[in-house]
Amino acid sequence: MSSSVERTMNLLRPREEVRSILDVDYEKLYRLGKRVILFDLDNTLGGRRPAQLAPKVTSLLDDLTKMGFRVGILTNRRIGTKDAVIVELAKNYPLRYRAGKPRKSGFLDILAQLDISPKQAVMIGDRLFTDILGANRLGIYSIRIKR
Repeated sequence: MSSSVERTMNLLRPREEVRSILDVDYEKLYRLGKRVILFDLDNTLGGRRPAQLAPKVTSLLDDLTKMGFRVGILTNRRIGTKDAVIVELAKNYPLRYRAGKPRKSGFLDILAQLDISPKQAVMIGDRLFTDILGANRLGIYSIRIKR
């Protein structure tokens, strides 16, 4: 296999795969020096275009904040201020919709809002070609939700 193909394949390989955001070992991530958790919205924090988040998800986000993490939401959803879930999340967490993942700009923008380097961040999402590729291109620790 050529080195450019290998590099591309590595960019699509998450550091971890889990079934749900509830299965992530957040304490391990904190011990590794990670201080920001970035979440995708659709099929990660909720189902496909959730109208609201489950109580266990909002509880997890609160718990992460209490652990010392800063939380951000990075979604390619196009509807922003008219989307109830986005409006609710944006009250408590930095949020970037129309993020354009896997382009670097959305990731860099939210990292700047959180005043954190890519090496201290974790991206959790379900899509290889947006969430994982975008995170890996910047050296962000990537976790894929595999359903």
